[in-house]
Amino acid sequence: MAGGSVSVYQALTAGNVGLLLGSLCAGLLGDRLGRKPVLIGCVVAFGMFSLVTAFAGSPLQLSGARFLTGLGLGGGIPLTIALASDFAPPMAQGRLVILMTAGVAIGFTVGGWLASQVVRFLGWPGIFALGGVLPLAIVPLLALRLPESVALRATTRPQNPVTALFRGGLAASTALLWAMNLLNLLSNFFILLWMPAILHGIGVSPSWAIFGTTMYGLGTILGALLTAPLVDRLGVERVLTWVLAFGALCVLSIGLFDPPFGLFSVIICGAGIGVGGCQPGINSLSGRIYPPMIRSTGAGWALGSGRVGAIAGPLLGGVLLAHGWQAREIFVATAIPALGTMVSMAILGRLRRSRRGVNSLL
Repeated sequence: MAGGSVSVYQALTAGNVGLLLGSLCAGLLGDRLGRKPVLIGCVVAFGMFSLVTAFAGSPLQLSGARFLTGLGLGGGIPLTIALASDFAPPMAQGRLVILMTAGVAIGFTVGGWLASQVVRFLGWPGIFALGGVLPLAIVPLLALRLPESVALRATTRPQNPVTALFRGGLAASTALLWAMNLLNLLSNFFILLWMPAILHGIGVSPSWAIFGTTMYGLGTILGALLTAPLVDRLGVERVLTWVLAFGALCVLSIGLFDPPFGLFSVIICGAGIGVGGCQPGINSLSGRIYPPMIRSTGAGWALGSGRVGAIAGPLLGGVLLAHGWQAREIFVATAIPALGTMVSMAILGRLRRSRRGVNSLL
C-alpha cells in the first residue's frame, strides 16, 4: 500500500513538473513560431502520451508518461489564453477568457465523474486511453478551422520575450502576476489534494470527505461563472480582489470556528468560489497586461510560476500533517497564501489604475 501511494505521488509530481516546463517552453514558442502550430503540437503530445500512459508497466514508465503528457497540457493552456485574448473584443476580453479557461475546472469535475464510470468497465488504463483519443480526435478540426492570430502577425517580435516581460513598465505587473499565480495555485492544490485526508482524520467518512471536495470543485466553477459577467464592467482587479477576500475569509473561518459538516460544506464551496474560481480571472490578466508579441510568453511564464505553487502545495500539506498539525490549524495556514493573493491583486489594480491615469494626462 505504501509503495503504491509513493508511486502515485511520483506520477503526480512528474505530471506537475511537465505542466511547469510545458507552460514555459510553449509560451516562448507561441510568440516565436505562432500560436496555432505550437498549440496543435501540444494537443498531439497530450493525446499521444495519454495513450502511452494506458500501457505503462512500471512506476518509472508511468511517471515518464505523465511528465510528457504534462508538457502538452501545460503548453496548451497559455496558448489558448493568448489566442482568446487576441481575438476577443476589448470590451469583452476578460469575460471571454474567463469563460474559456473555466473549461479547465469544468473538465476536471466532469472528467472525474466520467473516470469513475469508465474504470468500472475498462479499468484504470481505459481512463488514459479515453483521455488520449479525445484530444487526438479534435486535431484535424484545429488544423482546418483554428485561425492564427492576426495581432501576432502584425507586430514586431522581440529577440528575448522573457526579458520583454520586465521592460516598458511591465516589471512590477509581471512580478505581481507571478506571485498571484504561485500563491493561488498553492492554496488551490493544497485544498484539493489534502482536504479528503484532513476530513478523514477528524472522523468524517470517506464518502462525505469526497463530497466536501466536490463542493469545493463546484465553487470553483461557480466562481468563474459569477465573475465573468462583472469583470469588463467593473474592472478585473476590483472584482477579483473582493472575491479573493471572500474566499480567504471562508478558509480562515473553517480554521477559527470549526463549523459542523453541513455548514462546512457551504463554506468550502465559498472557498472554491474565491480561491479556485478566481484562477480563470487571474489567467485573463495576461491578455490585458501584455501586448500580442509577448502575450503567450507572459501567460506561459505566469502559469509556470503557478505550477511551482501547485507542486509546493501538496508537499506543504504533507509536512504539516507529518508534524502533527490539526485540521483547524491547517486551514488557518492555508488562508495566508489566499490572503497574499488578494493583497497582490489589490496592489496590481492600484498600479494599473495609476498608470492609466498618467497615460490619460499625456
